[in-house]
Amino acid sequence: MFKTPSGPQAWVVSSEGSGFIPPGVFLPSSARLVFSDPGLDKDFHARWFSWVNPAQTMTAYGQMCMASNPNVELWALAVSTDYGGNAAVARDAGVRHIENCALTTSPIKADSAPPALDETRIHRLETIDRPEYARLTTGGGVDRSQLWALTVAAVRTVLSRASELLGFQVPPAIRQVATAIENGEPVTEELWADLDVAMRAAILDSAGQRPGRVAGDVGPSAYARCFHNVARAAELLSWWRSTTPDYVEIAYTARHIAKEAELWPTMAA
Repeated sequence: MFKTPSGPQAWVVSSEGSGFIPPGVFLPSSARLVFSDPGLDKDFHARWFSWVNPAQTMTAYGQMCMASNPNVELWALAVSTDYGGNAAVARDAGVRHIENCALTTSPIKADSAPPALDETRIHRLETIDRPEYARLTTGGGVDRSQLWALTVAAVRTVLSRASELLGFQVPPAIRQVATAIENGEPVTEELWADLDVAMRAAILDSAGQRPGRVAGDVGPSAYARCFHNVARAAELLSWWRSTTPDYVEIAYTARHIAKEAELWPTMAA
């Protein structure tokens, strides 16, 4: 939470990629995503990409904001501690109010229904591109072939970049599902299940390799980024399972694959 001359502002960040938001999570409409700030340069994005402790990412962002505007203050910070987060860095930086939030002590139960997308919430695509979200949801602005072309390009990017890494194997389900859809062939339930398993495995592998656990880390390894991309590619293809694909989800997921490639033109970089 930032104190500003115009009032408090809520900012959020995750430890996945460039602030990746999981499907089904809808931020309050008043909240802002750190990585959507147009003032951030590529160095910031690359430095904090998938950083294991989001409190460090937020503290770095806050220090940058306060250095450029003395009337702005990072006033309070809360962080989940279950996946590598810890608010100690914010305390050390002088943030007035900090909170370490563990799932075991949260008043929100693990099986509680998440907030639905309503007038008080925004879709994750809106956090990075409101005009594109509006275009895809107002009717008449959706071109299925264009979205499939975007999907194909994203998947090819993932496969091509993975081929640059010695020993890295992309799960066969990704190629198989993409080929079946491209050829207009039905995808079996078994293959969809294989794709889901591949996605979950890549998410876990990506999480296990997040930078920030070892002193001296200055960004993600090529393998960590590749697992991130594989997870995104598997999710991206899964949105084509329905006879009416979810175009806003497709657009959002493809953006995160493109973002990684933009930050590192070659996977070995």
